[in-house]
Amino acid sequence: MKKVLVLLVFMLSLLSGINIFADYTTPGTSVSWNLNDLVTNSGGAVTFSGGNYLINSNLTVASSDTIKIVNNATVKIALNVVFLVNGTLIVNPPDSVKFTSIDTTQKFTELRLDAASNSSSFNKFIYEYSFNGLRLLNVSPSFTNCTFRYNCNGNSSVTVPALNLFNANPVITNCMFYRNHRGAIAGGSNIANAPQILNSQFIENNLLNGNVPQINLGQSGAGTTIIRGCTIIGSAVQSGGIATLPIGTLNIVIENNIIKRNRYGIAITNTNTLAIIRNNIIDSNNIQGDPNLGGSGINFNGNSTLTALVSKNLIRGNLWGITIQNTAKPILGNLAVSDTNYIGQNHIYWNSNSGIFYDLYNNTPDSIKAENNFWGTGIIDSIEAHIFHKPDNPALGFVDYLPVYIPLQISQTGSQLPGKFKLYDAYPNPFNPVTTIRFDITNNSDVKLFVYDITGKQTALLVDQNLNPGKYSVNLNASNLASGIYFYRLQTNEFSAAKKLILVK
Repeated sequence: MKKVLVLLVFMLSLLSGINIFADYTTPGTSVSWNLNDLVTNSGGAVTFSGGNYLINSNLTVASSDTIKIVNNATVKIALNVVFLVNGTLIVNPPDSVKFTSIDTTQKFTELRLDAASNSSSFNKFIYEYSFNGLRLLNVSPSFTNCTFRYNCNGNSSVTVPALNLFNANPVITNCMFYRNHRGAIAGGSNIANAPQILNSQFIENNLLNGNVPQINLGQSGAGTTIIRGCTIIGSAVQSGGIATLPIGTLNIVIENNIIKRNRYGIAITNTNTLAIIRNNIIDSNNIQGDPNLGGSGINFNGNSTLTALVSKNLIRGNLWGITIQNTAKPILGNLAVSDTNYIGQNHIYWNSNSGIFYDLYNNTPDSIKAENNFWGTGIIDSIEAHIFHKPDNPALGFVDYLPVYIPLQISQTGSQLPGKFKLYDAYPNPFNPVTTIRFDITNNSDVKLFVYDITGKQTALLVDQNLNPGKYSVNLNASNLASGIYFYRLQTNEFSAAKKLILVK
């Protein structure tokens, strides 16, 4: 009868999913153990069977203890089990260590590092079929050559990613995030996380099609978030590429990435942000297809404390190229500043919806600097038609897109050929308060010569008339202007060029 009762209890335990093994915590005496040591000492919480290590109940690594896995291994974890690391976990096998569920239809809860040692590290680590993903709380381990796949299925929260950050600054290098059911990496808006995400791949995450991006981050605190050299390719129509929504300060660098086939490419939102976005390929982020709900290559949406320097990106094939909302203040090029992050040289073209090209949409009341970019053509009228700003709606700000950048390998076409006029450097420059601007006109043209301050405000119109071919000199008297940087722009009905002035009083 006793044996029958024991068997009955065991069977009921299996049927109900209740764990019959006791939870285990390592001794907290600065031990350094491997998996075999856990099998020996854990009282059945960790066992070995059929070539696999089985974690049968909640397992905790005490704060002074270390677990090292330096041989190839498969670790299978039971339903609802948490592997909690308060100490150090080092994974560094010759080929791979895989953490998975004993039954992939019944997920283990999570691997969680909570205030653990920053000496924790993961190399050649495969993490799959968890309910909550892998969570980092107040710890900053390194992940190299790791794979996160098939996590978070069955979790009803769209915010649960494969790698969940809380006050964490991990370094993630050469990793793969593949077909996780929610996002790949995320942290709370008001939680300071400054991960470095380097040379990694994000492929078809968010299988459950929640309204989340593959990488979703908030503030960086005193650190700087870096996303560099990654490939981010989507499939779910609701899933974006990279998004930020900081409550607090965010410094972020997004560079040298390929971002394709998402609902949108990059969304920088809210306040107190300085983003450097450079050398990315942001292509065909249009899979949802509704321009009212997304489709921007880059979207900036916030107040004037949201700033960004955008340079040398290729932005094409999206529903919108770059969209700017509320009073956000990105700079897409400002030749008055010598810093290379202000150089412009973005290639922005073939972004369209509803049969209309929208390479840049300035939906703010403020002027935007977008000098020295290539818009797929050198024809000013064509460029103007692809930029939505003050000429299209008087309530909006002006986009300063001149001068236009023409790459060396691109030939200008149409009526706008080089040599229709030449604009010379002003002399003297710097000046106080008078300088002379000289230019040549090689055919009969309607000519305008403007002067702007550094904010894009027009301060003078020196010429506005039809001129015959010839050489011209025009004096600018700036006695009524304050010291600073100014620009003069010569514009005809066929071509335009601009140069810088420095007024020193």
